[in-house]
Amino acid sequence: MDKRGKKVIKGAVKERIAVLLTEAHASYSAHPERSRRYLQLLWKLVEKYKVCLTKEQKLSFCKKCFVPWIPGKTVKVSFEPRNSIVQYECKECGHKKRLKYK
Repeated sequence: MDKRGKKVIKGAVKERIAVLLTEAHASYSAHPERSRRYLQLLWKLVEKYKVCLTKEQKLSFCKKCFVPWIPGKTVKVSFEPRNSIVQYECKECGHKKRLKYK
């Protein structure tokens, strides 16, 4: 396959990822299992087509249990000003994500 074909496919996959992510966040309160399924499909697309997620997309769901991160509901956000770190902790599985900030 030529480079143009790969760019077209990756562009379509990125659009699909954005749609799945918005649908997962929108449907979590009414259908949490459907929301998890959307995120599992999203992750399969990322792995299959080797597409990089944006920073915002990476921080919008748990990669361990596929729950959309909604602050206060499904994720606990804490700050460590001493080390300049933001820590996200999933309330479902306990998975933690630590990020430096300036």
